[in-house]
Amino acid sequence: MRLLLSMIGVFGLVSFASPSVGAKKGGSQVEAEPPPPATEINACGCYRDKDDQCHCTRVPRAKLKCECEGDCEPPECVAKRRRDEERAAKLALKKIKERDKKAQAESRKALAKREKEMAAEKARKEKEKAKEGGDPRWKE
Repeated sequence: MRLLLSMIGVFGLVSFASPSVGAKKGGSQVEAEPPPPATEINACGCYRDKDDQCHCTRVPRAKLKCECEGDCEPPECVAKRRRDEERAAKLALKKIKERDKKAQAESRKALAKREKEMAAEKARKEKEKAKEGGDPRWKE
């Protein structure tokens, strides 16, 4: 149960604390007149200007490459990465729940087996007592 709660906490931290690197306030990927690049255009089609701000050129979705994690990258890549992380966290949580469910079922089976063995042992002892003649006070 503790493991489950810790995974939920980790999922919350991952999904809410991840900063949106390179995301712009307006939501538009292309600016009217982008400033000249101070660095080379990376594989994602983005560059940094002299003020170290990220600017991206328009790239069709089919040709969009999200290979620039941690560097200047398009907002679509950030959103895609976040969705992938959320999906992975949900999958991990589902696996943990399944593992806990299996462990509980095995525990119930072991407990039932132990109770059955104890009942059989008790019945065997009672049978032995009955063979011996029961209460020794009644023996002649």
